[in-house]
Amino acid sequence: MSPFLDYSGLAALLDINESWLRRHIKRLPHEKYGREVRFSAENVVEIRKLHTVQPHTIPATAGTGPAALVPLGARRAA
Repeated sequence: MSPFLDYSGLAALLDINESWLRRHIKRLPHEKYGREVRFSAENVVEIRKLHTVQPHTIPATAGTGPAALVPLGARRAA
């Protein structure tokens, strides 16, 4: 088994479209051998880090937190 993945292998691993990878290749870490594009295990880790979203932490002050969240169109209780 090769330690490198091609577009289709990485797309299957990440459960995304191969076309998305091809469109965004300039922003993704990868290795290129001639015309062949390959992704190493380290490349996969970096790609996942690039697309990992962490929620922002908001300091605990009045008017924040779950009670402060109001659905669009709803009014806050006075």
